This record gives sequence, C-alpha cells and structure tokens, in this order.
Amino acid sequence: MSAPEPGPATWSSPAPPASAPSAPAARRSPLAVVAFVAGVATALVSALFTLAVPLVLSTSGFSYGALGALQLVNGVLGSALAITAVVTGSVALVRRQPGAALAGAGTALGASTLLGVVLGLVQGGLYRLF
Repeated sequence: MSAPEPGPATWSSPAPPASAPSAPAARRSPLAVVAFVAGVATALVSALFTLAVPLVLSTSGFSYGALGALQLVNGVLGSALAITAVVTGSVALVRRQPGAALAGAGTALGASTLLGVVLGLVQGGLYRLF
C-alpha cells in the first residue's frame, strides 16, 4: 500500500483557538440613537410637508390661509424634532459616548432644520415689511 497523495482530501482544518477572549460588543448610546432618529424624522417631516403643499393648495382653492396653517404645523413639529435631535446629540457628543457618528448625524440634521425654520421666519418677516 502506498501513502495517500497530498491534496484537498488529506488537508485538515485548523484547530480553533483555545478560549480566545471575545471583545465586548460596543453598545450605542441611547442618546445618540434618539438624536439620529429625531434628525431623520425632521427630514422626513419636511419632505412630507413639502409634498403636501401642492395638494393643500389645489384642494383649498389656492387659499393662503390653508398654506399658512400647513407651514405652522410644519414649523412647530419640525422645530420640536430638531431641538430634540440637537440637544440629545450634543449631550451624547459631549459625554463621548459610543455612537458618536449617529449623534453627529442627528445633530447636523436637527441643526439644519432649525436653520431652515429660522430662515423661514425671517423670510415671513421680510414679506410683511415690503
């Protein structure tokens, strides 16, 4: 009898490492998750209200009162979500908790929405002046 020829049939699998310590899974900060979810929600609310404007105008006979009410709801809801995103994201970033990318993204989305609301208020004030 001859020895078996070397090849895939004779290869053995490497032995698993003996009790290798596993790294603990890094948990995300709940504040970072809240900031990100609130930031994404501000973007979704803004997109929804932007798409609702033509529908509201066409069904209300181009009433500017209906448009004003829609913009008021958008501003209040968007501001509440944006403030939530900015505050929780800033706290998570200052505490240097895990999930800094989520906290940063939520803070940025919230801050951009707050900037849009402030600019919208300034625009409304300028319309009243001129």
